[in-house]
Amino acid sequence: MKMIKINCLSPFSRNEVFSNEELLIQILLHLPVKSLVRCKCVSKKWSSLITRPEFTRLRVPSFNPARGLFLHCSSFLINPFHEFVSFTPREPISAPFHKLTFVDDPSGIRILQSCNGLLLCCSFRAYEPNINYYIYNPTTQQFIVLPKSGGKRQISKAVLGMKLAFDPRKSPNYKVNCIRMSDELFLNQHYQIEIYSSETKKWKLSGPPFLARYDIGFMYSGVYWNGAIYWPCGDNSLRFVVEREKLENFPMPCIGRSWDDDEESRVAYYGESCGYLHLVQVYSRQKLTFYNIYEMKSDGTEWFLKYEVNVEDVVNAFPHMIRQYLDPTDWHYLAMVVLCVVRGEKEEDAFMVLHIPKMVIRYNLRDYTFYKLCEFGNTSTQDDNCQFEEEDEDYEASVTLVSLEFDRSSVFQYIESLFSL
Repeated sequence: MKMIKINCLSPFSRNEVFSNEELLIQILLHLPVKSLVRCKCVSKKWSSLITRPEFTRLRVPSFNPARGLFLHCSSFLINPFHEFVSFTPREPISAPFHKLTFVDDPSGIRILQSCNGLLLCCSFRAYEPNINYYIYNPTTQQFIVLPKSGGKRQISKAVLGMKLAFDPRKSPNYKVNCIRMSDELFLNQHYQIEIYSSETKKWKLSGPPFLARYDIGFMYSGVYWNGAIYWPCGDNSLRFVVEREKLENFPMPCIGRSWDDDEESRVAYYGESCGYLHLVQVYSRQKLTFYNIYEMKSDGTEWFLKYEVNVEDVVNAFPHMIRQYLDPTDWHYLAMVVLCVVRGEKEEDAFMVLHIPKMVIRYNLRDYTFYKLCEFGNTSTQDDNCQFEEEDEDYEASVTLVSLEFDRSSVFQYIESLFSL
């Protein structure tokens, strides 16, 4: 299709285009996101058209694939630094940011969650009740400061987790779910959920206090998918259905728990991409390169095995990931972690992102090919420069030094969004 340059049209033609809303929308739908952000500055009419939920649904009728990853660098302690990894190194997109400076927070700002184009962020080096929470759109650079939960009650119980629930295909509004220890007397080890709505701009209590495992990981393990927030925890896994405000259990595959070194299998990754919820299992201690990738059925009732992959070729290509000082059946023998599973518009677009010392790898889940997405400099741990001796009394501490720079809790998807805050 031949592209029309509007600035080359006659004044009459330009006026005809600008006054015809249907034609203007069709033109705008073909522009990339960054061009649309600039187009919002043309006039109030253009800005109104581009920010309408109807326009978003026309432009992205299904889920918008992630374009890259933000990797939180834990070694930068004042204001966290984020490496950015583009999924298309041949046509890379520039990093939306390296440090979050959209607001002057003296404690610095870190990312807590990425959800369909919006980032839930908070003060980095601060403690309750002095932690501020933010919603930030890295594409449009808009942000809002969330009001303190608890309102006039000034709840003193610490926040254990905050989760953003946002799906622009279903609603132009978002909700933030706060999990606290209950402030009810005589209810030790009970939790309470509060919900903030962007529509009402208020917090409200949701349901009575509830019991849950102490190690469920409300802060980092929760994933928003298909209208609910999922927290995996073996047989005690929980999900919170946001619209119905209902807390319930959900099934998990019959596999080990990621934090238990005695298990014969373990969870390597848990996350969402393009409307699919995935769980990656390392097959066994004896087969550390074998991954089973499960997908949750759309009704949330059970998991099924979607992919089986063996990344032994990656190990052979990059042997510096092997920790020779450990037993080959040790879970930490390979310095390799799954950062995420990414789905695209087509089945053949699915890939897994792996992190090994000094680099990030893209591994195609259909044809099992792989290539480097990026390499890191001095910010990454230099595994091959470390020396280990078993008789060293600091051996256990030394082993910690070779852990990778990034893990799955410090990884956040970048999804372009025109959503207006």
